[in-house]
Amino acid sequence: MDKRLYYTNTYNKKFFVYFILLSLIFFCVSCVASQSQSSYIQNIEKRKQSRESKELNRKIIEESISFNARDYLIGPGDLLGIKVLETEDLFTEARVNPDNDITFPLLGEVEVGGLTSQEVEDKITHLLTKKYMHDPHVVVSIEEYRSKRVAVIGSVNKPGTYEILGSGNLLYALALAEGLNEDAGRVAYVTRRGKDGNDNSVVIDLDELLDEGNVGLNIPIRMGDTVYIPEAGLFYVNGAVNKPGSYHLEEDMTISKAIATAGGFNNVAKDSDVRLVRIVKGVPEITVVDVDEIHKGNEQDIALIDEDVIVVGSSAFKSFFSRIKPGLFFPPFSVGIQ
Repeated sequence: MDKRLYYTNTYNKKFFVYFILLSLIFFCVSCVASQSQSSYIQNIEKRKQSRESKELNRKIIEESISFNARDYLIGPGDLLGIKVLETEDLFTEARVNPDNDITFPLLGEVEVGGLTSQEVEDKITHLLTKKYMHDPHVVVSIEEYRSKRVAVIGSVNKPGTYEILGSGNLLYALALAEGLNEDAGRVAYVTRRGKDGNDNSVVIDLDELLDEGNVGLNIPIRMGDTVYIPEAGLFYVNGAVNKPGSYHLEEDMTISKAIATAGGFNNVAKDSDVRLVRIVKGVPEITVVDVDEIHKGNEQDIALIDEDVIVVGSSAFKSFFSRIKPGLFFPPFSVGIQ
């Protein structure tokens, strides 16, 4: 063999091997750099969320300390101390009964529920002036506040049940739970039992309350209320699916993918009755979706955002027959399910 040809072939082989090795090294370095960049971006995002949560908690604490006892509305369980400066004999400590009344010397039962201490002073002053005294000076103090037990759960630093004294509001309840944690979403659900016996939820946009200053959203908290702060990056699927519940919001998640994630339709589902509930500035907006039309390409598959809720309706016809047991007798005929 020609020596020049031999050396040329050997050189080409070595060059090829070096080229492959350099390519592999470059590929590995690129992967590491890409992972480092991705990790760096994730760390930045976590720090950003942490700063946002701390700022939100700072505002929660600032807003929660604005309680003014003079604005407190008296109710059952409160203990009032009542003085008439002109005579010590009328000094009274009275507990408000379940009917919102107290018993006061000379006057008997006096309704005080729903009034401030100043309004009770004015009322007793008026009643004493009308019947017994000239220009009395009445001083009413609240010696003991009734306690309102409230559950604060979800993405807060210390979930639990708390006693709220006085005219507690939403931010006061969150402050008792030491604010939101870093995974918290930006809405609050306040659930309370209505007069009809059913639970009703109010949705509060925390960004609108704290950043935009809409103090009307800082609603009063009542006895037995539950305050729930959901985790950020979640969506919910409920109704006629196999695995209803909450799920982490992945990129490019749509309604049809969400239903598949929840185990798909169950045997009574009505795929033309799917509702997307989205909270916009604290108000639920409902969009009716036909999943069958989505699969056919006739309707858009809507992308989900944080806190979206999907509710899958059920067919009354399917539900009826799903409850029929095999061989169950219906006059004048017998139905057997195969």
